Amino acid sequence: MAIREGISNPSMITNRVNRFRTAGPDALKSRKKGRKKTLDKSKIDIKAQEAEERIVDTSAEHVKELEDELLKLRIENAFLKELRRLRLEDETKMRERHSSSTVSEENSN
Repeated sequence: MAIREGISNPSMITNRVNRFRTAGPDALKSRKKGRKKTLDKSKIDIKAQEAEERIVDTSAEHVKELEDELLKLRIENAFLKELRRLRLEDETKMRERHSSSTVSEENSN
């Protein structure tokens, strides 16, 4: 059988014999590899809907909402940056106080 099928690799022969023993002759039928191609109409419709949803709403009301949101985010960003700056400034002052108190303790000894 292996010679007739053109199989010379011993491991392939072993695999095919094992498949035949477990599943019978149907296991030796050749099968196509890879994914099956399906053109499901519902998938095509879903893709068309997604494309329509991606169309940008340019109405004046929507633009105004986006501008308001942008302003709020800019204010929040500025607030967080200032808060971070103040915390870093406080940490620097605490380090300076700690180092100066350590130096003064060393000098007093």
